[in-house]
Amino acid sequence: MGNRPNDPDADVALRCFSEPVLRKELWQGLDQADIDWLNSVAVCRRYESDDVVFHQGDACKGVYIVRDGLTAVRKTSANGESTLLRLENAGDLMGYRPFLASEPHQATAEVIQPGNICFVRTPLLRDLLLKRPAFGVALLKRVSRDLGEAEQRFQNAVTMSLRERLAHWLLLMKGPYGTETADGKTMLELPISRRDMAEMLGVRSESLSRTIHQMSEDGVLRFSGHRAWINDPDELINELSQYLER
Repeated sequence: MGNRPNDPDADVALRCFSEPVLRKELWQGLDQADIDWLNSVAVCRRYESDDVVFHQGDACKGVYIVRDGLTAVRKTSANGESTLLRLENAGDLMGYRPFLASEPHQATAEVIQPGNICFVRTPLLRDLLLKRPAFGVALLKRVSRDLGEAEQRFQNAVTMSLRERLAHWLLLMKGPYGTETADGKTMLELPISRRDMAEMLGVRSESLSRTIHQMSEDGVLRFSGHRAWINDPDELINELSQYLER
């Protein structure tokens, strides 16, 4: 894990709510006056790879808005095992659950790809929630969606084989990180390491490597570093179809 940046100066000229941020559903119910106000109160800082935005157990003093870059949210168990919970990119809000529950951060946010992250203090966000109840509803929708995704991950871990979980995850990554090659294959420029992939899938790195090797032997895909080539996305869909038909 990296360390926090050494108290970098806030970039007062940087507007938090860029166009990519505003594309996220959470912010679309706010009017321009609200956006201008948030831009005026948000404190934006530059983070480099491996910088830590907040640690698990830290007091929650507000929420963080990812302006650009990519941040991993990890949770560490009592026995020291780390689990990568999710990836946060432009427009995502971090720390809203401890903010709503008035509790410490339950996970650590570590930057994977450099970018700017903006901080809004708790009293200011509370003012916005009181003034704009629709924003509170949107925030509750986000919480509900996250809970649903967590339940789905748990069900997948219990009922799916690792091969099926990997196929499902790669299909989810295909949209944001995939491009079609000249020979008709799909190349994924994955933003995380093999170890992080294993954490997200809830397995050991060795087990993931064996599954990738088997799928490569079967001609389904090929990995090299952070890149994966899917020979035919329909083959991944077929992997999931067999699970759904059981």
